[in-house]
Formats: sequence, C-alpha cells, structure tokens
Amino acid sequence: MDPSPSPFGQQLKHWRRLRGMSQLDLAHRAEVSPRHVSFVETGRSRPSSDMVLRLADSLDVPLREQNDLLRAAGFGPAFAERELEASDMAGVRRIVRRMLLQHEPFPAFVIDRYWDIVDANAAARRMFPEAGTSPNAIETFLGPGMYRQIVENWADVAWATFARLRREATTSGSDPRLAALLARAETLMADAPAPAKHVHADAPAIATRLRAGDAVISTISTIASFSTARDVTLDELRIELVFPADEAAEAFFAAAASG
Repeated sequence: MDPSPSPFGQQLKHWRRLRGMSQLDLAHRAEVSPRHVSFVETGRSRPSSDMVLRLADSLDVPLREQNDLLRAAGFGPAFAERELEASDMAGVRRIVRRMLLQHEPFPAFVIDRYWDIVDANAAARRMFPEAGTSPNAIETFLGPGMYRQIVENWADVAWATFARLRREATTSGSDPRLAALLARAETLMADAPAPAKHVHADAPAIATRLRAGDAVISTISTIASFSTARDVTLDELRIELVFPADEAAEAFFAAAASG
C-alpha cells in the first residue's frame, strides 16, 4: 500500500497548486528530480531541512510559512520572529527611522503583513492625521472616514488597495488573519463606486490625488521592502513612500513642513 501523504507533503502540494505548478515544474525550478518531488509529496520520502527550504524557496513561500513547512517536516524553524521593539532589532529600527526621516517632507508609513501601521514620519502624520488614531491601514483608508472626501480618486485607489490585499491573502497560503482582513475589506467596499479604469494588483506605483482646500495635490506612492530579510518580522515589513507627482505638489509638501 502507498503511504499516506505526510503533513509536509500535504502542505507542499497545497503550495504547489496555489502557485499553479506541476510536480515537473517544481522539480525543474528546485533542480531536483520529479521522482523526488513526488516521493516527498506523497510521504514515500522524508525531506531534509535543506530540501524543505529549497522547495519552499522555489515556490516563493514567505518566511513565516517556510517555518510552518519545516515544522510539518519535523524540524525547528529556520527564521527568527522578533518584535520590532526587541533590543536586538535596534539596528533595524534605526534603518527604518532613517528612511522615514530622509523621506521628509513627503509622507512615509511603515506597514506590516496585516496592514497595521507600525510607524510614520511627521509628514504622514500631518497629511493623514487619522493614521495616528487607527492602527490598521485597511480600516483607515477603506472605511467611511475622511479619506473618501480628501482623496479625489478614492475609488481607484481603494480598489487598487483592495486588489493588493486580495492578492496577498490568496498567495500567502491560508492565513486566517489575512482572510479575516480581506473579509472586512469586502464589507467596507460593498458600497464603493466602480473604479474609472482596470485595477492592477501588481502595479509598481499608485497615483493619488489629494484635496487640500481648493487645490488638488497629485502624488505617486510606491513600496520599499527588505527583500533579503532572514527574519520573519523584517520580511513582512514594507515602507509606503508618497512622492509628489509634480512641482506644485512638491511645493505644497515643503510649505506644509515649514508652516
């Protein structure tokens, strides 16, 4: 009788299907034989910890879920998960704060995997005061608060944000907290008008037009991340950087900082 799939084999199969890959595809990317992929997936062979990480990396599995795969295969986690405020993360905090300060006078936010606002620079707090009172960016931006009034193209930006969240929730395995956040976002977007154009979840930047009195400030937002991180917390952090899209916006942010 064939052995039953192991917990690791079941998770590996889940990730392979989530990524739309066959066993042959995965074997080619991981530079192993299709037979070996089949054996570890069905439980006929027990993978080494190095093989678990090789297969996980080939499937672009996030570090948090790579630790889960290692545990399912009977090994300990390979990647630490430390609180950002931990003493041994002081160097990371300095880097993050420097990035926020150097981006002045333009807004910048630090957001974690679950879209909680971890930190923000002074420009962000001036421009988006509600960001300091609500810790979650999805709740803050998609909810019925001030952003629907001050963001002229709110529907376009909101649907782009929702598309990003949906992609993250569907490609990160089966994270119940992300799934709950997506469900909450679906509720918040129930009455949202349709976007003016097709929304791309993978767009490298988002154009946002902000109302400031009688003026409209054009901005472009992009994301910086620690792509070579070997720590779960650091791997899941991203820094959202807001840039002026023209000279008028640049002058506006400069005046706001000096005033």
